[in-house]
Amino acid sequence: MSEPGQVEQPSKPRLEPLLQRATGVPGLFVAVYSSVGFSIYFALGVVADRGLGLTPLIFLVAGLLFVLTTLSYVEGGAMLRERGGSSSFARNAFNELIAFIAGWAILIDYLIVAALAAISVPHYLEPISSDLSEAGWEIGIAGAVIVAACTLNMLNITGRSRERPLAILALADIALQLAVIVVGALAVLHPDRLTDQINLFTSPDFHDIVYASVVAMLAYAGIEAASDLAPDINVDPRDLKRIVSVGALAVPLVYAGMAAIALMAVPVIAGPDGPQTALGNEFVEAPVLGVVSAYHPVWVSHLMRWAVALIATPVLFWAVTTALLGVSRHIYTLAINRQIPSWLGKLNSRHATPQVAIAISGLIAIGLVLPTNVKLLAGLYAFGAMLAITIAQLSILRLRVSQPDRPRPFRVPLDVEWRGAQLPLPAIFAAIVSALAFVSVLVYHETARWAGLGWMTFGLLFYVVYRKGFEGTTLTKRVSVSERALTKQLPEVAFRNILVPVFGTKLDDDIIATAGRLAAAEQEEAESGEDETRLDLIYVIEVPLTLPLDAQLSPEVEHEAWRALQRASDVGEEYADVEVTTEVVRARGVGAGIVEAARRKGTEAIVIGGEPPTKIRGGARLGGIGAAKPAEIGAATEYVLKKAPCRVLLTAPPEAPERSTEPLSAG
Repeated sequence: MSEPGQVEQPSKPRLEPLLQRATGVPGLFVAVYSSVGFSIYFALGVVADRGLGLTPLIFLVAGLLFVLTTLSYVEGGAMLRERGGSSSFARNAFNELIAFIAGWAILIDYLIVAALAAISVPHYLEPISSDLSEAGWEIGIAGAVIVAACTLNMLNITGRSRERPLAILALADIALQLAVIVVGALAVLHPDRLTDQINLFTSPDFHDIVYASVVAMLAYAGIEAASDLAPDINVDPRDLKRIVSVGALAVPLVYAGMAAIALMAVPVIAGPDGPQTALGNEFVEAPVLGVVSAYHPVWVSHLMRWAVALIATPVLFWAVTTALLGVSRHIYTLAINRQIPSWLGKLNSRHATPQVAIAISGLIAIGLVLPTNVKLLAGLYAFGAMLAITIAQLSILRLRVSQPDRPRPFRVPLDVEWRGAQLPLPAIFAAIVSALAFVSVLVYHETARWAGLGWMTFGLLFYVVYRKGFEGTTLTKRVSVSERALTKQLPEVAFRNILVPVFGTKLDDDIIATAGRLAAAEQEEAESGEDETRLDLIYVIEVPLTLPLDAQLSPEVEHEAWRALQRASDVGEEYADVEVTTEVVRARGVGAGIVEAARRKGTEAIVIGGEPPTKIRGGARLGGIGAAKPAEIGAATEYVLKKAPCRVLLTAPPEAPERSTEPLSAG
């Protein structure tokens, strides 16, 4: 066990990435593309609905913002090596409040992507049976997809053991998208159809062009998920530049190419309410299937329909899994940083997955599925995406000013000097564009405006109440629990009833994390039917001899005791199947109170942190300490080590780094 305050390097991260780093640049490109390339299967229709004949150009314009955003995300991810995307950037550049705003916006986007992908699945199964896209089947299949994705995430069936199948699926996805373009160029090449119904600033009008351009960012929805690969990637900076260059250009070009073929196959036509395309109406839930259905001869269309169904369906299912894993990871990160209650990030003791976060995410995603309105979800996605991207760009600029000397394996190019700092022009431009795009959502999309503002208002109120009312800290200060407190590690010893004294200090979280791992491991090995392991958390109030033990004390003393116990309880309850109890104990001495409580509760082990000893010298007779006593042993700790009726595990404080990191034991 490590000392509290020291950084512990786990041998393997338990929250495995969806696709571990493959060998070389091509493999890594496939991994990143698979995190981004799925969105075209549901984004094409909602963009074409408003963009009409300008849809290919709109994808290129949105692709420019995607390229600039990618540059900033790669710089931030390679520099910080943390999961969390824009939220992580804001935490390091600004403070916890800004980080929470970005993180909360990301959460709704992940949930919307999961809902959109799930809704699309039954429609892409139409070659099997057209009945599957009917209302009842649509909701049932989409709900089943979300439940299955949640189950896989809870069981942690998303890691290295699935690397090869995921790589094959990603390559098949790329091949299918290229095939749609190539076969379409042979089957439905009619360039005149792209401009047939275009009357610039009238059809589509300025409002539609702006809105479609913002919604087109839905096509690049996986950028946050791709940024989560940063901690698991270790490549040469030159290779990283090659990946960024190829990936950032390839995705927009492929999307624009597919959009051009789509509007040749399913062109914009005059309708009773103006120009329209079936991509934004009849085929809005499965636009790529609608495109290949228009290919000729018939046998080509039939073959491509089955190819789309066989590849798009598992790609979309994995997109749901990716999105739900992403939102659960963000909830986990918010919980670690005390931005939301820790029980929301509680890890399953067997699989080390945030089961509560996954379950809640799945329920919300199913709720978003029920209206089956992809256009509404696309508008709401644009609200969160533009807000998060704006914060990400501003964070990269801020980090250039506040941490100019921090190593950056990749840097956004084209710097300009400002007050001694080197600021990248692409990030400045992208920050302005994304901020204006966010404003356009507020101005042009009433439903997204009110739904998005409602989501953010609810989150901020929740954040303020939790931080002020429960954490008792400021809105901007970073207050975190080590990831070790939420991650199961195999201990050397295990006990079923563990007593943990808390003192209201910053070391409490680490000490309780140690005890929680012991209890969780013991519960995992217990026989079925046995009682849960138990953490008994106590706070000892030392009552002077001049007062009776039951004397009325200052309300501040009682409040401090229960505040410390509440915080400790939050950490302890992050371990599944471990019962946590809290108690305030009155005693003449802290050590005596701990020992008495251990006897009364039948404790099998006491986990305690060594408090700093008194500075009085002269030996025990004079009330001081002996020179030979370890530096981490104070009066209360010494008393517990001598008098405890059970084993004592002593975790050393960070003031003694030269000492062994193994717990001292007595008993």
